[in-house]
Amino acid sequence: MEQISKNFNLSEFVCHCGCGQKHINRVLVHKLQKIRDIMGCSLTVTSGVRCQSHNDKIGGSSTSSHIDGYAVDLKCESGLFRQILLTELTKVFMRIGIAKNFVHIDIDPGKTASVWLY
Repeated sequence: MEQISKNFNLSEFVCHCGCGQKHINRVLVHKLQKIRDIMGCSLTVTSGVRCQSHNDKIGGSSTSSHIDGYAVDLKCESGLFRQILLTELTKVFMRIGIAKNFVHIDIDPGKTASVWLY
């Protein structure tokens, strides 16, 4: 698949069910690349675009920003990495969800700024 930024390939954002949906928002990717450049290390996308069926199957919110390509989840294997990542994300993103093993970020224009825990 195509390279959509310096360090991100479109294949990283494709729906995991195999349906092929890949309509990730390019502004979101640009902001992710900005974070990647600042941190100087790779960021692993664990969930990008989701079709409605896959989102329902995994128990995602019916209003999930993943469905419209406005959200990604980034892998976090340690508390230290999460802390460093959150420090940078809060400079660029206004919607952040924090879980044990990942951080959700989105730029959904239909939702208000928020930080939450899973």
